[in-house]
Amino acid sequence: MTRSARTALWAAAASAAAVLTLRPLVVSSGWVVGALGVVCAVAGAGLLVRGLFHRRGLAVAVQALVVLGVLVVLFNGGTALAGVVPTPATFSRLAQLAADGVQVVQRYSVPAVDLRGLRLLLVSGAGLVAFAVDLFAVTLRRPALAGVPLLGVVAVPLALTPGGSSAIAFVVAAVPFLVLLAGDRRPAPRRSASGGGRSVVGVTAGATAAVALVAAVAVPAAVPDLDERPLTIDTGPGDTIAVINPILNLKASLGARSDATIITYQTDEPDPAPLRIVTADVFDGQTWAPSTGADIPRSQRVQDGLTQAPGLSDAVRDASVVRTTSIAVRGLDQTYLPLPYPSVRVDIAGDWLFEKDSLNVVGDGETTRGRSYTATHLEVDPTEAELRAAPREAPDDVQERYTALPDSLPQVVRDTAVQVTQGSTDHYEQAAALQRYFRSTGGFTYSTTAPNDGGADAVATFLNEKSGFCVQFASAMAVMARSLGIPARVAIGFLPGEEVADGQTSGGRWRISAQDAHAWPELYFDGVGWVRFEPTPATRTGQSPAWTTPAITSPAAPSVSPGAALPSASATTATATASTSTATTSAAAAQAEPTGWDRFAALPWGWILGALLLVVAALTPRVSAARLSRRRWARVEDRASSAEAAWSELTDRVHDLGLSWPASATPRQREAALGGLLQAGSPAGVELQRVRAAVESARFGAAPARGGVLLDERTDRQSGRLVRSQVDVVVDAVAATRPRWRRWRARLFPMAGVRRFLDWWDAD
Repeated sequence: MTRSARTALWAAAASAAAVLTLRPLVVSSGWVVGALGVVCAVAGAGLLVRGLFHRRGLAVAVQALVVLGVLVVLFNGGTALAGVVPTPATFSRLAQLAADGVQVVQRYSVPAVDLRGLRLLLVSGAGLVAFAVDLFAVTLRRPALAGVPLLGVVAVPLALTPGGSSAIAFVVAAVPFLVLLAGDRRPAPRRSASGGGRSVVGVTAGATAAVALVAAVAVPAAVPDLDERPLTIDTGPGDTIAVINPILNLKASLGARSDATIITYQTDEPDPAPLRIVTADVFDGQTWAPSTGADIPRSQRVQDGLTQAPGLSDAVRDASVVRTTSIAVRGLDQTYLPLPYPSVRVDIAGDWLFEKDSLNVVGDGETTRGRSYTATHLEVDPTEAELRAAPREAPDDVQERYTALPDSLPQVVRDTAVQVTQGSTDHYEQAAALQRYFRSTGGFTYSTTAPNDGGADAVATFLNEKSGFCVQFASAMAVMARSLGIPARVAIGFLPGEEVADGQTSGGRWRISAQDAHAWPELYFDGVGWVRFEPTPATRTGQSPAWTTPAITSPAAPSVSPGAALPSASATTATATASTSTATTSAAAAQAEPTGWDRFAALPWGWILGALLLVVAALTPRVSAARLSRRRWARVEDRASSAEAAWSELTDRVHDLGLSWPASATPRQREAALGGLLQAGSPAGVELQRVRAAVESARFGAAPARGGVLLDERTDRQSGRLVRSQVDVVVDAVAATRPRWRRWRARLFPMAGVRRFLDWWDAD
């Protein structure tokens, strides 16, 4: 395989690895096949054209056509002839899909649903990255420039994904690029014993890159995590800006560092409800995020009135009280507008559009900072009868969308939901039982410290530790409700805040700080719509909504742990099945105990991986050099091969001591270069002369000097071992003349094996 072909394959690997770092930005993985397919197509086209025609310019043109061809095949929508020949309609469709994808990127946060427009952007982006990397690394032979498009791709998830990219994804993306750089070695002058020499810039650069990669993985693991709490920025005395992340990571807190006022409002509602910013309905096991969809029509302006809240019947709406709340935003910078739910009209300047499914209000190029507006909204106060009367099944679209759960959700979460709601007769009683479990009977406490596990088992960990903040309480109740078939989502916003005494105005005046940031679950009951529940303990939230407490409840269930069984509602049944119940309880309790796999998964893998990489980086030079030396001496079969092995060994080891010579230097020139460092007539000088004479004899057939070790009657292999000891004598004498730090570097980090790998890479 030629050097060009190897570079092309590594360029494709680097492009594919960079593209895969985008996976956390999208809910599903359907786009990955197309993205990797176009990367392989670009690399294959380049290899084929360069191999057959040896024309770089032609390869570039063919690769560009391949990118276009893949897009036409995947996204033509029936407009291409025979599915592959584009028509004007094909280009119009691609342009429209690209525009749709750009709107999704601008409008919605991650993780996004990979609609066809966004999928087109991802696949085409992968093709362009593969094209650019191949162009720089193979065609122009400037691999360092290939880092520009690769960095552009890798930086996107680092900036947008909660928690950033994983260490594994970073390493997988970085290694192929470092291999590309390792193949780009250029001559550079270096002082050697003979006054000139072969460049070792590539060796130094490779070692530096390896150390930098290990440090990039290990150092962040030692730095405290930056959680997803509200970002507060002090810009001056009395001026604080808060940004609430609309993506809830289950290891993150909504607690804030600043008590500065960010919102004030005046309302005629006696007991204000929380102000809602946004709802998150997509749950992947670790995060809740707002779903994405089609672009919001500009006709859906809040100034013209919002549509009726989803699921709210006319009867409940007519029984609701119309309220007015005037809001002034002082230090909150958001795209979503904080509002009471459900609002029916908002008087505000600028372009603000609402989503029909959620009534989230989004600014079209607008932000909330410095805004003053008035919201007309309903004070919906559903009755227990109305909630109980809701149909068991919500409409199909609501049921399917808002009960979806990841397959990775631990079974213990579903089991706990069933046990907590045992004996409930309808969804309302189940929801009330879940809330009661978190607020009172379950033994949970509110804490600003996140559970240790922020991964796929975050909800199960919270149920086991029974301590967390509003994000954990809201998420756990929403997930458990979904597992019972109750549509649920998580709302993000602010608690009502603190009432401010003001005798000059009518109606209550309230202030909200970033510390009032809050999350709560909303459950769907057809006829009433989305209903707020409050599982977070009263120490944080105060009294729960009146409608969440049934007037007549089943006997209170005792506290349970995840997987623990509840007692039967009937004493008679419990007596009859006592032994079975005991066995079930024991089995469930055993299930709640961490398994061997749980303990394995809970290990600090970031630290472990970083330590392993450090160990590998430290040992690789020494191991590779030792392996090279072992293989070199194992191949000794006669006196000639032992002489060559000794000469190669001597060359590598003095090279590590900072002494080298041109490849064209003769053995006598090399002997002269080293002999100048040794005392005349010393044992090392004599051994150096004997090794030089042996290699000349092997190469040129000249008889070595009488008395040379290679002229005795010992076997060739024995002679080889003796010559190896001669090398040790020479190297030790040369090392004594070198600085101490060079001796230690040569001893701990011999680079012979690394140099041999780079020599192989340079081979064409």
